Amino acid sequence: MFGTPSQADALTGATRLFWLPDQPPTSRVGYSGAPQTIRVMCHAALGDQKSFDTRRLAESVCEHLDSKDYASEYLALYYFLLQRTRYMRDPRRTELVRDPSVISRQIIAGFRPSIDCDDMATWLAAAVLSVGGQPDFVTVAFANQFFNGQRQYSHVYCRALEPRSKTHVVLDPVAAEKTPQMLRRVKAALVWPVEG
Repeated sequence: MFGTPSQADALTGATRLFWLPDQPPTSRVGYSGAPQTIRVMCHAALGDQKSFDTRRLAESVCEHLDSKDYASEYLALYYFLLQRTRYMRDPRRTELVRDPSVISRQIIAGFRPSIDCDDMATWLAAAVLSVGGQPDFVTVAFANQFFNGQRQYSHVYCRALEPRSKTHVVLDPVAAEKTPQMLRRVKAALVWPVEG
């Protein structure tokens, strides 16, 4: 689940944000909510362009599609991730963000990574970028919860701009086939462009 700090976490400093590139966690910082996680996710998605692993997967996933069928590319990447990974929540009081190239390499090696919504959204954003698309992250709240005056978001997904129709394609492997129902339950949403 996309983490939010609780009142107990704020008092104890127990919540941590872990950045997971190729190695076990080496960087730990106090966790301060959705904006911090989104910054790490944007950095990871944009940084993935230095690795060719996600691009290699995107090329193989999209090789039988017609040229310039951008919506189909995005959906093919979405279904690919849905089939090749499984959802698993982060440890309690810990926000893990996995580097997309690590997930790509695990899939290439034949593994089925266990990842949560922020990992899935980050990989999809990196994959969309790798095929020349423009992704956004969307944080959503299903309840009107606030902490220190800030709205608390409990989920994040990726969306991609289809350049011809100027519409956004929602890519949420966690909600999967229940995405329309999930969107109807949203009380508040905030869009975060993936940009450097």
